[in-house]
Amino acid sequence: MELIGKHIKIRNFAMSDLEEFLKLVQDKNNHKLAGLEYTEDVDFGRDLLDMYQRRDGAYAIALQDTNQMIGIIELNKRGESTELLLTREIGFVINRSFRQKGYAKEAVKLLLDYGFNDLKLTEIWASTEKDNPAPQKLLETLDFKYVYEADQALPYTGQHNLVKYYLLKK
Repeated sequence: MELIGKHIKIRNFAMSDLEEFLKLVQDKNNHKLAGLEYTEDVDFGRDLLDMYQRRDGAYAIALQDTNQMIGIIELNKRGESTELLLTREIGFVINRSFRQKGYAKEAVKLLLDYGFNDLKLTEIWASTEKDNPAPQKLLETLDFKYVYEADQALPYTGQHNLVKYYLLKK
């Protein structure tokens, strides 16, 4: 798939993205704030890229003029039951050196347009870490509405992860 914007494009992953992909998965902050897998192991990073290449609904965000990968965006199924078939959850992460340039907003808008117009979705959800205001502000700018907060506690670990959920309906 390829969606073309003004400054970026959303496209399928390629193995040539490995160097840029590793920058994303080797950044602990991306793991903490976006839930992206974290590794410093290059071989495991290559395996993760291969997994993303095969994952339905996962795409690279790339610069329009150079095709350089700068982020990841996903439009994931929320389940297979009838009431969830026309819904998806969007997630995204941008390499820290490309943040605050409008690329995430452009990528999310492109994928929302694709989801509502091409896939005929009726609603798109998004979640953010409670303490990550940047994507919350972006989602609200794009007319997502805050719906609720949930604790995604990990059983038997004592770890708590507060997440805010946002919804955009067609």
